[in-house]
Amino acid sequence: MKIKIIMVILILLTVVSSHCWVNNKFNIAHQLYKKSNYVMAIKNYDDFLETSINGALSTQAELERSDCYYQLGYKAYSKENWLLASRLFFLSNSEIADSKLDDCYFQLAQQQLLENAPTSALEYYQKVVLYLKDSEHIPEILFNRILIYIEMGNKLSAFSDYNFLWENHPDNSYTIEIQPYIDDLIPIFINESLVFKDSLKYDIAINMLSMLGQYPSKFQNDIFTHISDLYLLKADEALTLGEYELIKEFLDLSVENDETKKEIVGETTKNICSQIIQDGDELASNFQFDEAIEIYNNCFVLIPDYSICTNIINKTNNKKQNYYSALENENIAIQFEAEKEFASAYSYYNKSYKLFQTDRVRKKISLMSNIIQSEKDPKAFAETIIKEYKKGIIPAGVSATESLLIAQYGDRVDSSGWKVYYSIGEFKYEVRFDLLSPEKNYYYAWRVNIKTREITSLNKISDDMMKR
Repeated sequence: MKIKIIMVILILLTVVSSHCWVNNKFNIAHQLYKKSNYVMAIKNYDDFLETSINGALSTQAELERSDCYYQLGYKAYSKENWLLASRLFFLSNSEIADSKLDDCYFQLAQQQLLENAPTSALEYYQKVVLYLKDSEHIPEILFNRILIYIEMGNKLSAFSDYNFLWENHPDNSYTIEIQPYIDDLIPIFINESLVFKDSLKYDIAINMLSMLGQYPSKFQNDIFTHISDLYLLKADEALTLGEYELIKEFLDLSVENDETKKEIVGETTKNICSQIIQDGDELASNFQFDEAIEIYNNCFVLIPDYSICTNIINKTNNKKQNYYSALENENIAIQFEAEKEFASAYSYYNKSYKLFQTDRVRKKISLMSNIIQSEKDPKAFAETIIKEYKKGIIPAGVSATESLLIAQYGDRVDSSGWKVYYSIGEFKYEVRFDLLSPEKNYYYAWRVNIKTREITSLNKISDDMMKR
């Protein structure tokens, strides 16, 4: 039992002794720090921190060691030993050190420029831009970097720095001073953007130009004009796909970027609506009225309250109503025709045609008229058909031939006059006219279908008479 107690006492003594020894290291370092012996103080602080488990003392040691580095750095800074000062300020890792560290990097970069070592200068500038973002040197650093990048031909990095400079320091003198150099780059970027336009990658071109358009330059109007043109091209693409909402969006964006295109876009919109109406009219001509109205409605996506389209839709609805009413009358007429009640069929076909004119009903009206007339006096009707053919060219031709014969042979010419005979087949009749003279005879003959008014010549002289 006594041995255990002795062991505990020895352990406690060792811990206390070790703790006192560690604290003694801190006290030595602290005293050196107080006496401004910063180099030795740093060494002792390092020894202390390697073995310390005292949280409070460790924090104080780190702060005092940081100040040691700062004080040493400040001495080098005062002597313009920028490289040494930068290393010491970096090791200090404190806000007060950082407030001087950017000066060191800036001066080191300036020295590298004087020694014609721009790459090394860029490395020092980068440390400030990346890690010391509150530095008052940043506008000048960015200005200098832009000039270096331009000299190197690295226009993308130059513009990237300008982007940062303009967005964060828009009114700074360096931002204003660098503008002419950026203006020299803008046309290059514009042309690079338009390469994507030529390859039909309009969105990429628009994004690139939009980024350029954010910044002041003498080419801003040109930039927005190009963007406007690209949106017109996108509207054409959307038109081929029938995406009218997108067409409207792209046309509006075109005007938004270039007000001078307002009139052109207005005409373009009307032209598109005209094409929409033509497409709808084609459907309506095939009696697809509902489909036509659906097409017409696309005009309102482009031009809300478009009165022309409203009127066309109203007319189409009226046509639709008339068409179906005409169809009812036509169906009634077809029934009467099937029952051979041709007068009633003729009446309903006429009613149908007055409501909605179609070729099939017009032909039916003519057919019913022919049948009705043929029922009254078929022979007289056959003769009438011959005499009315092409405004009377047949009787006129026969009369002219007769006159020539009379002039030559006088009363020795004999004429049969118009004769009509029933021919084989329903509604078929032959119409004849004979001219006899001492030397030459003419026998004209035609077959007439009085139902269809179709005339067929029965010999060459009759055929020639029809072709006069």
